[in-house]
Amino acid sequence: MTIDFGGSLTKAIFADAFLNEYLLVMEPEVISVPAAAIAAYEETKLGSPDLADAAWISIEDHSYVVGYLAQSKFHGNPGLSSLKYERAFPKALAAVWVASRVLKLKRKFTVALAILMPSAEYESGKQLYQMLWDGLKNFDTPTGKINANLTHFDCKPEGGGIYMMSRQKMGDEAKRKTIAVVMVGYRNASVLLSERGQVTQRKTSNLGFIKMVEQVEGRITGLPSTSQLARAIALAGVHVESRYLEPLSMSSTPQTRTEEVDRLVMVVKSCRDEYALALRSWLREVLPRQTDLDLVVLCGGTAEYMKPELEQVFDYTEVSWNADIQLPDHLQTEDLGNRLCDAYGTHLYFKGVIANALRLDSPSVVAASG
Repeated sequence: MTIDFGGSLTKAIFADAFLNEYLLVMEPEVISVPAAAIAAYEETKLGSPDLADAAWISIEDHSYVVGYLAQSKFHGNPGLSSLKYERAFPKALAAVWVASRVLKLKRKFTVALAILMPSAEYESGKQLYQMLWDGLKNFDTPTGKINANLTHFDCKPEGGGIYMMSRQKMGDEAKRKTIAVVMVGYRNASVLLSERGQVTQRKTSNLGFIKMVEQVEGRITGLPSTSQLARAIALAGVHVESRYLEPLSMSSTPQTRTEEVDRLVMVVKSCRDEYALALRSWLREVLPRQTDLDLVVLCGGTAEYMKPELEQVFDYTEVSWNADIQLPDHLQTEDLGNRLCDAYGTHLYFKGVIANALRLDSPSVVAASG
């Protein structure tokens, strides 16, 4: 299983022993609750939701509700101001539980796990590994206890899957190039810089899509939830098409409704311009001089949204999108688009690592900093 703990969605790709692949997507919310709250929910719930929409886990004296259930029933939040690794632990356990039920595994099984973390939190992968090593051995779920043995673990910085696919496609040429992988997502903007075949810098900022959304929220009162606003702005696209913003207006009067939407369009355009300038300024600060940069690989959902502005920033060098990764049909969804490319690149690399480890009978745990 490979997990990308995105700020807007948790995205995971997992495979069974025969390498049949599956996609798992969960809302980003997670919240710690008393065990009694989960017991009360289980006693009173009606219906039979999808596994990913009914996820909770308990370990020792701690209980967590994850994903849609946390969002809809327990007032969970995406935790955009928290460190990702702190919330990654219950999210990973919940994802493993869902995968185990999809694959119809018994209570005891083995799992190989790769994760993507922001560059600024990359070193915390070692700490998260230890938490998962212990936690997977014995935790409660909606379908009973699980005892999973973590046989392989790898942690890569966000953009790492894209970088590894780029390096693989370039071959020895990558050893003579300076390459920047620029990942712009919902929560963060990250840069991986590779010089002569090895990563020399990892930088992260809080200039994700949420920064622009918060700017809009700060200028217009009475808007719906942040997630609804973010989705509407994303759908409105480069030209900020008003039809996608119309549902945000709460007015019942046509004239007032039109005025509200026009005002929102103007504010979104203004905030987009300001956000683009902030992103450009940060990229110029962390990247080498124009003459020293041979290739820029752009990726992430927000990078796609800001495509014209980013391509203009890097009009002086070669630009690649998502390392030209082609997602297989069974992993493609209209909602995700290319946002899965980083996880898929990591997944392909991780499969190769595991296969090689099994062939060579090498130590089972891949270093968190590998």
